[in-house]
Amino acid sequence: MREFCYAVAASFFGSLGFAVLFNTRGKRILISAVGGAVFWGLYLVFIHFVDNQYLGFFLSAILITIYAEVWARILKTPATTVLMPTVIPFIPGGALYYAVSAALRMDLPVFAEKARSALGLAVALAAGIMVVTSLRGPVDLILRRWKQGS
Repeated sequence: MREFCYAVAASFFGSLGFAVLFNTRGKRILISAVGGAVFWGLYLVFIHFVDNQYLGFFLSAILITIYAEVWARILKTPATTVLMPTVIPFIPGGALYYAVSAALRMDLPVFAEKARSALGLAVALAAGIMVVTSLRGPVDLILRRWKQGS
């Protein structure tokens, strides 16, 4: 339980730091930091029960992108201002680091495993973001037509 709390706190501060680094202003900083912590916590809970990293990254990316789109509408700002810092805890840096380390040591089996893992996680993350982003237009159209009918 303690490790879970540390991981969630680290994701909060990681998202907060990148929000500041990306020159985010006002409420968006806290919204990004809280989003990073919440969605990393949800990912950890999901992994505890399902034990599939790739599916966890994919579903988390979908939820994070929806979160960013909703806050973008509320704050009247581009979704990327919330999305980018919020998604930072999910960047597969550890797997990439270990892949490069194995490559430098000429340990090809470990390199192949870690590189495959890093690439798979990155693809799952990108696919989740793309699913929501590509469905935004049709959902907007449906909502506009529904409002006009009411």
